[in-house]
Amino acid sequence: MRALSTRLLIALAFVLLATWGGWFALQYRQMSAHQVGDVDGMLRNVAEQLLQSLPTDITTAGPQHRFELAAPPWRAAVGGKFDTLAFQAWELGTHRRLLSSRTAPDHALAPGFVEGFTRPVVGGVPWRVYAASDAQRRVQFQVGVPESAIKMELRRWFRASLGAALALIALFGAAVWLVIRWSLRPVRRVSESLAARPPLDLAPLPEIGLPTEFAPLVRAFNVSMTRLGQALQHEREFLGEAAHELRTPLAALLAQAQVLQHAGNREEAREALAHLIAGIERASRLAQQLLDSARVDAAGASARPQDVDLALVAGMVADEFALLAQRGGRSIEVETRHAPVRGDIDDLGIMVRNLLDNALCHGGPGTRVRLETRVEGDGDARTAILIVADDGPGIPEDQRERVFERFYRAENGHRTQGIGMGLSLVERVVASHGGRVSCGVGLDGRGFGVEIRLSAAPAH
Repeated sequence: MRALSTRLLIALAFVLLATWGGWFALQYRQMSAHQVGDVDGMLRNVAEQLLQSLPTDITTAGPQHRFELAAPPWRAAVGGKFDTLAFQAWELGTHRRLLSSRTAPDHALAPGFVEGFTRPVVGGVPWRVYAASDAQRRVQFQVGVPESAIKMELRRWFRASLGAALALIALFGAAVWLVIRWSLRPVRRVSESLAARPPLDLAPLPEIGLPTEFAPLVRAFNVSMTRLGQALQHEREFLGEAAHELRTPLAALLAQAQVLQHAGNREEAREALAHLIAGIERASRLAQQLLDSARVDAAGASARPQDVDLALVAGMVADEFALLAQRGGRSIEVETRHAPVRGDIDDLGIMVRNLLDNALCHGGPGTRVRLETRVEGDGDARTAILIVADDGPGIPEDQRERVFERFYRAENGHRTQGIGMGLSLVERVVASHGGRVSCGVGLDGRGFGVEIRLSAAPAH
């Protein structure tokens, strides 16, 4: 793509040439009409003045050579057989030539001896002629000039005007180019400054001195850089916290494996194996939640929303966790009604999976978990609701607002064994779907519950 300065110069040159071309065509037409009018006026004046200067006995004068006049001072810079103003005096009765200029042809300039303006062809040369007769129509004076002289004079004006116009256009183009280059200097400085930066330098670009048209672009770029810097900072924090969280279960796995390796009896080996399995489950959950987090981040810009039934998603996730719940003496109650939403089915599955996993893992043995979906409202104001509640130990009220922070774990009962990522993932998925999430008391006035409200998809 061409540089902006080049495109501006081309656009301005095109507009200027089109405007000048139209103006020059009008000027040429006007000049042609004006020049013809000037020539006609000159011919009329010369014919009438010369006619009035003739003596009244011109028709009885001697031979023509005694009355032949010298060439007039008007000359046209043209080539060809006739290149000057010519005139003739004729006796109308006998069509006898009384006098003529040396540049006049042998034949009458106006062969029909018609008064006024005519455009005859004499000797193969087009002429513009004016004929004037006296009141008694005894003598007619004919004055003419070759049309080639008129056209040549017009061409001379055209060449001079065209040369001057092209020179002015060239100067104008150079001036415009310099002005454009000067105007874009701040933009070039910003570009050079950006090119010289280190890869991770996200400092805002300077906006001072920029043209008004470019300031919003740089301002938007700076906003994007700020957001990118915040995202990178969050990623750095996430990676640091994830590395710390992974280090703990991996170290525990290694220790339990070593204990199992050196177990002195079956009971000690069984206990070490149980701890090892628990550590593997915790590491597996952490790895799964890290992968889900990456999946949610990557799907934010590329997800293709579709109609999804929250009841169907909730039922599938409940079936997935049914066996895990039975092993710990826990139960899952499912009461789902049709709740259509517009969103990404994978992200919504991650949301429900983390809610159910959080309730089962932190509720303790014998926990009862209830999974519910429904729709409230009518028309365009319909809202799809998802509720996951348990009757476990719950979370103190003063800590509920922080449970959606990444890697935050409530200091209460079984919940200290968590990783602190599940509910943060839920909050991010809900936010990406334009919904709201809230938490409070769970089942039977105890435990912990989460309610999610999403805009319901239109009914088909």
